[in-house]
Amino acid sequence: MNFYDDLRAAETALDHRLYAAGNALREGSATQVDATSALRVILLHTDPVPEEPEQQPAPSPSSPATSLLRRPQRRLVLAVNLLLVLVLALGVGFLIGVQRGQGAPAPTVQASTAVPSSTVIVTRTVTSVPQQCVETAELADEVIAKLNRNVRDKRLFLALRDYTIASQACRRQASP
Repeated sequence: MNFYDDLRAAETALDHRLYAAGNALREGSATQVDATSALRVILLHTDPVPEEPEQQPAPSPSSPATSLLRRPQRRLVLAVNLLLVLVLALGVGFLIGVQRGQGAPAPTVQASTAVPSSTVIVTRTVTSVPQQCVETAELADEVIAKLNRNVRDKRLFLALRDYTIASQACRRQASP
């Protein structure tokens, strides 16, 4: 007998006692004394005379009591099976991924003895900077140095003016 069976048995006994007490009060008969003692037992939660449990048939394998006992086992088995399937799927996926990575053949370079008959023309780009642009860079450095030294007088004004003129000349020479 498990907890739920004990609970049902207690409910049944309580129902029977309350039914008997109700009948005794209605009839006003001699069973009234027994009913009041049963009410005292109910209220005080004591059972002076243990009642004989009703004979219940042995639970069959398909009864709900046995299925209740087997449910946690079934859930455990289901959880273990799901974990095994997950691990197996991850393992197979990993192996397939490794095989795809190894299965891609590396490009092979074949040595050929034939010399191509075409001639190769090499073009070199020579960058040349106009002299005005070099002077502009030097003037820009001079203006920045004066600003850093906090020289804010006529010298800065003249250097900035020279830089602006050189910058415009550089742009004219560099443009096609």
